[in-house]
Amino acid sequence: MMDRAQAYGDGLFETMRVSGGRLLHPEEHYFRLLAGMRILRMPIPSHWSPQGWLRDLGIADLDPRVDYRLRLQVTRRGPLGYAPPQDAAVAWEVDLQPLDHVGYPLPVLRPELGLFQEHRKSAGLLGNVKSSNALLYVLAAGFAREQRVDDVLILNADNQVLEASRSNVMFVKGSELWTPPLESGALRGVMREVVLRLAPQMGLSVREELFSPFALQHAEEVWLTNSIHGVAAVRQFRKTSYGSTAAERMQQLVQAESEIAQFQ
Repeated sequence: MMDRAQAYGDGLFETMRVSGGRLLHPEEHYFRLLAGMRILRMPIPSHWSPQGWLRDLGIADLDPRVDYRLRLQVTRRGPLGYAPPQDAAVAWEVDLQPLDHVGYPLPVLRPELGLFQEHRKSAGLLGNVKSSNALLYVLAAGFAREQRVDDVLILNADNQVLEASRSNVMFVKGSELWTPPLESGALRGVMREVVLRLAPQMGLSVREELFSPFALQHAEEVWLTNSIHGVAAVRQFRKTSYGSTAAERMQQLVQAESEIAQFQ
């Protein structure tokens, strides 16, 4: 029987890294998930306290010698029809995939970046949510494969950069770290939050401003950040090549913080 997730993409998901038998950056993932559920007007299970939520993920049963990619899918239950029942509950499912290395990659990944222009992403709160309706990202990732690049930039209606198909986007220029603001429609990435918090430790001031793809021609480094690979340093975008020295330093800070990050 078809459910609301299949019919309408009525749900959201959280992709997380488990390392050493622990969920990395649990507080950030927890509050992003709850914020997304509130935006989608989904009820939050009463036992989903910080610790109750972790128990539902089944992390205690995992091999601590292996790192995992954990995806939590939360969907709204109820009959079909756009309007959800007022008393609709939620269901959730966990998918686990072992990763091929322990800890965030060092040296950092060096992807090649392209540009996706067939479709644009809109601003608004829904842009911050990791919704189950991911057609834009499916098309962008497919385009990247066709163009034989590792990822592509996603733009807004004004041809300004919002993110990539699997990552938030940042660039380093001098002592500044630039990234699109959340109100522009950029995804509220957990690793984005972590990196922006750590940037002052590297002497980087954060500028949350929109920029065009042409601004990347003058960047020293371009970073792609997500919860699985941490920080990746773009090797090339079109005809411009970039370094990775600052990204390596940031990845070390991210790794160090992930080893101590627990709920406060």
